Amino acid sequence: MTRCPSRSTVRNLSPGAPLAAVPDRLRTALSEGYRLERELGHGGMATVYLAEDLKHARRVAIKVLRQELIPSGEGAARFLREIRIAANLSHPQIVPLHDSGERGGFLYFVMPYIGGESLRQRLVREGRLPVDDALDIARSVAAALDYAHRQNVVHRDIKPENILLHEGQAVVADFGIARAITVAAEDDVTARGLAVGTPAYMSPEQAAAEAELDGRSDLYSLACVLYEMLTGEPPFHGSNPQATLSRHLVATPPPLRARRPIIPEPVERAVLRALAKSPDQRFGTTAEFAAALTDPAGTAAVRRAAERPIAVLPFVNASPDPGNEYLSDGITDELINALANVPGLRVASRTSVFALKGRKEDVRVLGSEVGASVMLEGTVRRAETRVRITTQLTDVTDGRLLWSERYDRRMDDIFELQDEIARTIVATLRATFLGDLRDPVAKRYTDNLRAWQLYLKGRFAWNKRTREGIAEAVQYFEQAAAEDPGYALAYSGLSDCYALEVDYRGAPVTDGMRRAREEARRALALDEGLAEAHTSLGWVLFIHDWDWEAAGTHFVRAIELNPRYATARQWYSWYLMAMSHGEAAIAQGRIANELDPVSVSVSRSLGWLYYFARRTDEAILQLQRALGLNPTSEETQWVLGLALIQAGRYDEAETALREADAGARGANHHAFAALGHLAILRGQRAEAERALAALTETASTRYVSPVDFARLHLVLGDFDGTFEWLERARAERRGWLTYLKVEPLLDPIRGDPRFAELVRMMRLD
Repeated sequence: MTRCPSRSTVRNLSPGAPLAAVPDRLRTALSEGYRLERELGHGGMATVYLAEDLKHARRVAIKVLRQELIPSGEGAARFLREIRIAANLSHPQIVPLHDSGERGGFLYFVMPYIGGESLRQRLVREGRLPVDDALDIARSVAAALDYAHRQNVVHRDIKPENILLHEGQAVVADFGIARAITVAAEDDVTARGLAVGTPAYMSPEQAAAEAELDGRSDLYSLACVLYEMLTGEPPFHGSNPQATLSRHLVATPPPLRARRPIIPEPVERAVLRALAKSPDQRFGTTAEFAAALTDPAGTAAVRRAAERPIAVLPFVNASPDPGNEYLSDGITDELINALANVPGLRVASRTSVFALKGRKEDVRVLGSEVGASVMLEGTVRRAETRVRITTQLTDVTDGRLLWSERYDRRMDDIFELQDEIARTIVATLRATFLGDLRDPVAKRYTDNLRAWQLYLKGRFAWNKRTREGIAEAVQYFEQAAAEDPGYALAYSGLSDCYALEVDYRGAPVTDGMRRAREEARRALALDEGLAEAHTSLGWVLFIHDWDWEAAGTHFVRAIELNPRYATARQWYSWYLMAMSHGEAAIAQGRIANELDPVSVSVSRSLGWLYYFARRTDEAILQLQRALGLNPTSEETQWVLGLALIQAGRYDEAETALREADAGARGANHHAFAALGHLAILRGQRAEAERALAALTETASTRYVSPVDFARLHLVLGDFDGTFEWLERARAERRGWLTYLKVEPLLDPIRGDPRFAELVRMMRLD
């Protein structure tokens, strides 16, 4: 019972790597018992073929050992003896071996074949798994290993590629293969420099090439796999296999909860114990490890509620007047905020649920996209001074209706009605899922109904993310503040408008940032406890004022006030990266992505962080995920192009950058400059010079950032011109300069005294 290895994961092949035809010599050698159809994939030790077992008329997968690993003389017999030992394993979580042998100079073994996917394929698709799913898989693998270890069989190559997912169950493939190769080849494998095992999952004793390994080595490898399922990456990685092995020997794994706070503490303790350097400090068996993974502090329902939150779908405007959509959106926002303040209840973020707005799929499909276990949906119909709200709460897992209600009230009662709905939802969840939820505590920023409606209209316009929408939002926020001068959120909205306007103008930023700073400070003067205002002010202080200490203080304060505010985590991660705290930055970026999994901006930001950290493969994967959320985002295409340049994948980089430039109708000067950079790397200097000339001509009629000129002068080797444009960027206070210490592009000039002086002038030293 095996399945096709993923093309995108076996031997780290890129997606779409071609599979070879079945060699005629191999087809002939196995023709008496099997008819080989095609190659399924190839890995470090073997090539896998789909075949028909002629005797039993069934489809099988045949693994043929790589030629360079085939031992000579007695080695082949030793290999087959070890395979026979593994073939005696019989356990529901272990893929059985049907046959093995040597024919025509080929060593092979045969397993059942079914369609499906490996754990690696699922990780590539999802990045990381829901906590319960990861624990279920780990416990299944642990059960298989515990059985094998009691039969004195050690796997030696536990990794996501060897964990197969079939009908909701995890099964383990390739038992005994690594041991068979090692025993058969003795010192020959080592002499040829062929490591048996996978560096990212090797135990320290395996990395040290110790001859005798026991089940605790597999336990360590399983802990590495579980770590990756929970966080999206293995505990250790290096620039090459040797560096990775070295980290297994000496480095301490980062705590899981720093990367994903919802992981239960007992799970973190169990995984870190299983990753101990010394086998004596780990669990004695994988069965003990599996038992420790159970959270003794709560039930499965509690874990499920923490991992799969409630989601409030955008309420539908059922009014005859489409202009009332701001009201339905506003009521959605109010309910999200009310429920988010209930301890023990996790609520999908506004960005996540508003990405589903207008979608007509079944509520169970929508719920799965945001990882929700229950979904609230409703309609709002306004007629003059009256409002009718219909609501229903659905269990996403089975589509069961938990509660529904219709309310007919006066608009004057809207605040009390929202509080009533929130209390009813919590009471329903308390009765059906969680028994210890507290009632929501209403937090009202204004009692002025007209000010509240104007604010809702402002946010509605702001969320259009257009120049016209921002201008409209400014008017609404100003009117809201005029209606209620003590309405802190109105000033926070104005701050966000002026800050965002800077991005859409793409021009010198001093005036916009000055106004954004003033409005954020005004909001804080009214309500020091407003996380949004601390975040907005922190961003201005960081990206424009370059007041590092004050910016960090405001970001930290925002997170203290509202740990679930994804934007605070996102912008704080950028700040940490600029301050050269790469690991902490990525940890915050991952938390932001966990809080807001369908936000293109948050997802793209995490890709940026990986790019700055020189973790290129992870950057590309993350940016591809962000592109999946919005395939037309030219900004995501541009950043992906930079990461692909970093990886040396020039053809793919050109495609991404041209998509970015085309999406912006030729106005994405960043992508255009990056294409010039790419031309230099391909030896096309004249093309890069033409790009510089074209940007210079464009700058005579419209604004072009000095950053783009600095990039082109740098790749052309004109360092004097580079520093001239960097100084212009500093004079304009371009935010890109905050990343001087981590931007890979600037590596060629880091040794120049002028670079050190620039860092000093910005107080980044």
